[in-house]
Amino acid sequence: MIELATIKTAFKDYRYYYGAAPVGTTLPYLVGVGTDSDNFLADNKVYVKGMGFQLNYYSQTKSETAEATIETILDSLGVIWDKLESYESDQSFYLITYNFWR
Repeated sequence: MIELATIKTAFKDYRYYYGAAPVGTTLPYLVGVGTDSDNFLADNKVYVKGMGFQLNYYSQTKSETAEATIETILDSLGVIWDKLESYESDQSFYLITYNFWR
């Protein structure tokens, strides 16, 4: 399991927040949040802990370079991730969401 501190340290060159960014934070930034657990149970106890994690990258413009850097960092952490991209037109920003298990 990857510790939250490891994720924060890996993204030291980005503004990274857990849970939510403070009101008024300017783009771009990252927000990480745990999503759900997927524990493996054996003998009436948790045998292996699993936790879903979502890393959201908020930016004003589409940046393939920033995305490639984030993906390289995730790869270096050894996580298997998938990605979803959306444009929030009412607030004028791109949201790139990376989902993985930590």
